[in-house]
Amino acid sequence: MEYRKKKVLQQYNMGLKELALMAGIDKRVTSYVARHSYAACLKFKRVSTDIISEVLSHRDIKVTQTYLKEFGNAVLDEDSALLLDA
Repeated sequence: MEYRKKKVLQQYNMGLKELALMAGIDKRVTSYVARHSYAACLKFKRVSTDIISEVLSHRDIKVTQTYLKEFGNAVLDEDSALLLDA
């Protein structure tokens, strides 16, 4: 079973690599990168961490918080700028 999962994931990642090339993306794209990017997009759209955690099937919200931690400052900076302009 593990072997099959590994093979499917390899094929999926090869497909992502092809799509990235077709889109002109010269960065490495993997399933991990796609999940992380999706989570970041949800965060920037102000989706709650609870919902993001559920979408990513994390059993513990702390995992999601760690996942999103690096994106927190950009959102806070944007919110702070909105308050200062008011």
